[in-house]
Amino acid sequence: MITHRTRRGILGRLGATTLVAAAVVCSVGLSATSASADDSSNQPPLTAKDHAITDVPGLVNGRELGSFTGLNGQLVSSPRLLRTESLDKITSDGAATLATKYHVNLVIDLRTATQIAAKPDVPVPGAKSVNISMFGADGNYPDDTVMYHDLVDKGYNGPNDRGPMITAYAQILRLIAQDTTGTVLIHCSHGMDRTGTVMDLLYNILGVSESDILHDYLLSNTQLKVGWATPQLLQGTFESDVNSKYGGIDSYLRKTIGLTDQDFAALRTNLLVSNDASASSITVDGISVPLDAAATTGGATITDPQTALAAGDVTVTTTNPNATASTTVSGRTATITVTAQDGITVERYVVNAALPATAGGTSTPVAAAAAATTRATLPETGGDDTAVVLVGGIGGALLIAGGILLMRRRTKRTAG
Repeated sequence: MITHRTRRGILGRLGATTLVAAAVVCSVGLSATSASADDSSNQPPLTAKDHAITDVPGLVNGRELGSFTGLNGQLVSSPRLLRTESLDKITSDGAATLATKYHVNLVIDLRTATQIAAKPDVPVPGAKSVNISMFGADGNYPDDTVMYHDLVDKGYNGPNDRGPMITAYAQILRLIAQDTTGTVLIHCSHGMDRTGTVMDLLYNILGVSESDILHDYLLSNTQLKVGWATPQLLQGTFESDVNSKYGGIDSYLRKTIGLTDQDFAALRTNLLVSNDASASSITVDGISVPLDAAATTGGATITDPQTALAAGDVTVTTTNPNATASTTVSGRTATITVTAQDGITVERYVVNAALPATAGGTSTPVAAAAAATTRATLPETGGDDTAVVLVGGIGGALLIAGGILLMRRRTKRTAG
């Protein structure tokens, strides 16, 4: 990396807060054409989705993956990877925090052997550390632009002579793809240049937008309070070279670096969380529910002979196994809420469980709907005529009416 006086001179003119950052990030210099340290145009504000690491003493430029939207609307799984500067300034408590809170189990150090010897990392308890020097043995550059050209393909002479840079990218990305149990921490000296291009490639694999990739890259300026990272370096030099020399980033990743479809799939599986909140099946007391209807406002209606409906009667299978489903019941209506793995996307299903219809055409199989029996006694008509009528529903009412009419006719004849 650049070690000439320009960057060190700028660091010397910064305030007390930035001097802390300067102590951590002194192995790469600033070229004469780079932005000045107080240039805020390339210092985007940190947002909640950027997940800056602020609880590891001695760490200045640390953050998790950004919670950006990726491929097919999925969300980048921010806790799965950390990007930082070198770990030589962190405290033992800070290293313990990386292990216990952030679950770091793999540290990938991108620095040269000379840089590591000068500033060795404080080890993270329980984590494996792997050194993959992207620049090979020599990491000193007279100019940032020259360095970013080399970040594309230093030493590459073809598939049989890949050089340190292409070889390093393949090793780094495959290590990240293979780690499925914990959190990977990747760093160089500042966490800006070498780490920045690795993250550019990784975010492209995950389907993150160009604007979000640039935002994440420039956040190193924000955290270090410098202006070293610029769009011209990442997009105008590194990405421009990749496009002109290798036919674009996807071709570069597949044909030059040599990643396979399986590598792409593993990275996406490890680092993207699904936004699929759909149900593949819903049953109520074993009765299948039509999902299209259930997803509408009015919901689906099924016939269920059970007299009472409970949440335990509803079984939901989600399309993505990492989604979760919850059920609430009000009367004979069940509302199912499916929350996707991303914790944001939600789908709701409504099921109305109607009771079966009876022979009389109603759907209430309780005693009140059955034919009730009533004993009715007609008034005396001048004799001992007493009618006992079984009354049930409408038929009973008709019998009563007929009895009353008969009574009136008999009374009239007696009076005459």
